[in-house]
Amino acid sequence: MDFDPNCVFCQKQPKDYVMANNLCVAFWDSHPVSKGHLLIVPRRHVAQIWDVTEAERQALVQLVADAKKHLDKQFKPDGYNVAINSGAAAGQSVFHCHIHLIPRYWNQTTKRLGAIPGQFLVPKARPEFKQSKQS
Repeated sequence: MDFDPNCVFCQKQPKDYVMANNLCVAFWDSHPVSKGHLLIVPRRHVAQIWDVTEAERQALVQLVADAKKHLDKQFKPDGYNVAINSGAAAGQSVFHCHIHLIPRYWNQTTKRLGAIPGQFLVPKARPEFKQSKQS
């Protein structure tokens, strides 16, 4: 099925897109963990990352890279989380394959604390790393 009328991601329109390529789109997460939190999804309705075609996989990776450049310019984050939740047991709540691109900022209080895994928590102080901002 290329489109699921019950899927919130399938209902997104071009006006909602931050960017897109021929097989994938990116839009703002409606419940962001941080400022600039994007979702990158295949245009085709597919439930899991394991079910995307090779062409879709390449397009997803390319759009993640393009989105990172966009977020670097717009928000200048200190780092990123890139996450894919695959299956309900892994925390997937919308069953349309999607990649979270989450900008991270030093000492910013994370939104949705109860809903996110520990790796998404930003340490309050890591001075040894603050000097070596990597892009």
